[in-house]
Order: sequence, then structure tokens, then C-alpha cells
Amino acid sequence: MLTILTNWFADPRNWGTLLITAPIAIFALIVAVKNYKRKSGIAISGGYGIASSSECEESYVSSLVLENLKDRSVTIYGIFLKVGHNFYIELENHDEKPLILKPYETYHKTMGEILFYSVNTNKIMMEKLLNDKKAKKRLVLSTSEGKYIVPKQVKHWSPLTEFFKNHLTGIIRPVRVTHNNKDIGGNVRFIVDITNKDGHIETIKLMKSDYQLAIFKNFSLTEECLLSKDSLESFLEEMLEQNLISKGSTIKVYDFEEHKNKISEIYRSPTIEPERWSASYYYIFGRIYTWYSNLKMVKANRRNQKNT
Repeated sequence: MLTILTNWFADPRNWGTLLITAPIAIFALIVAVKNYKRKSGIAISGGYGIASSSECEESYVSSLVLENLKDRSVTIYGIFLKVGHNFYIELENHDEKPLILKPYETYHKTMGEILFYSVNTNKIMMEKLLNDKKAKKRLVLSTSEGKYIVPKQVKHWSPLTEFFKNHLTGIIRPVRVTHNNKDIGGNVRFIVDITNKDGHIETIKLMKSDYQLAIFKNFSLTEECLLSKDSLESFLEEMLEQNLISKGSTIKVYDFEEHKNKISEIYRSPTIEPERWSASYYYIFGRIYTWYSNLKMVKANRRNQKNT
């Protein structure tokens, strides 16, 4: 056998074949190993949030996220938060209906306040340990392959972290209203639902100036009919009687401006007109302002504690 191999390598023509086939074989081996790793074992990253509320005495886990990093499903029977070396807070129990985390799927759950914690038939106070930074906390999963300790948190970014560092950071959230799966813009005056005899609902959004447009196929709106909900409803009912709207349909008109005004009452503070700030103003003055703001808050908290 050794003689055969020696003779094979002694032939220069075989070296060319080897130089071509060896990289292909190595590449195929690497791909096979990666596929095996991708489809074998468990790799889940995760994170959690701890919150406190005036509605309960104890801090509690308020959010949970798990991300499957493998190309295979994982069966989960229970999710726990391990606090220190010996305490496991049960977050979710899936014994009766296991949680199936599909390949590359992310599982997210929000949780509210609690009454208290218990162990056997005893109440147990976890507040001190949950807020102890030296007490190590890890997510632990009960899976079909045994105990799995989540090694790291899911990496995600939030502008709140930048706000706490710099109070000039603005977090802007759109206020939306949805009707029949349609977003309604602030300039819409009326919403009309026309339900045909088959039960199909057609939603039409109307503005005050829409009498100038061809909204409906068989007739045109008038400026007068768009003055109020009642006038629009009467006008459309008349069109229905004239069979200009599908026979057997029902019409429902909503005064969206009235609904919009009720929402706007929540935002009674003066409207802000933002300006473009320079980088130096934001990063330098903003940090100084944040430091000053935090200092004022600390002093105010100390005064309140003394007064109580």
C-alpha cells in the first residue's frame, strides 16, 4: 500500500489532479460541517426586562424575548429566570402545550404586574435579589433536549438609551387611527362604510374638498352634502334609492373629525415646531443640560425623602 502511494505521488501528473480536487474536497467538508452545526444542537439568544409598578409591591419580569439561531425547531416546556445560584422564577409553563420555536423565529412576550411570589405554600420576597446587581441572572429553558441556559441577550437598540444620555433626544411616535384595516389621515372629514348584500364592506375616506373629485362612479358629491354627517348620510341614502349605489347595500357614515378632536384633547400641551440643531449643540450642550437636569432630579428626590 505504501509503495502504491509513493509511486502515485512520484508521478507529476497526479499533482495537478490533487491541486484541483483538494480545494473542492476541503470546501465541501467545510460546507458539510457548517450545515451540521446549523441543524444540530440548540442555539438560542434571549433577553428580559425587569420593571416595578405602584400597583404591586414586588418587581417583576415585564418582557421576554427568545431568538432561535438554528435551522431547526426547538421544543420548550418551561421558561425560567435563574437568580443567583439557587432560585428559579417560573416565567412561563408550557408542559401541557409545548412552545415550538421554529427555525430562526423570534418569540416575544410582555407580562404585567404580579400579586406576589410563592415557594410551596409560602410567600417569598424577591425584590431585594431582583435588584441586586451582584446576583447573576440568566434565562433558563426546559427543552426536549434538557436544560438550556441562554448564553447571551438578543442585541437590540432603543432610542431611550440615547435619551437617558442626552435629554435633547426626541422620540417621536406617530398617532394613528385604523378603521377596517385602513389608516385614516388627519385631513379626513368622514368615513363611509358601504356594505353590499354579500357582506363585503367598502370603506371610503372623504375630505371636505372631495366634492371636486370623482369619488363615486355613478354620481358626484356636492359641497353641501359634505357639511355634516347627517347631510352626507341623507345624500347617500338618496343615491341608494335611485340605484346609483348597489341595490341592497347598507350605508354607515362616521364623523371622523369629531373622533379626531377627542384624541387631540389628550395632547393639550403647546405644539412644538422643531428646528435643526447643530452637532455641537446636541452633543456638547445636550450633555451639559442632561447632567444639570439629573442633578436637579437627585436633589428633588432627596428633599421629598426628607419631607416624608
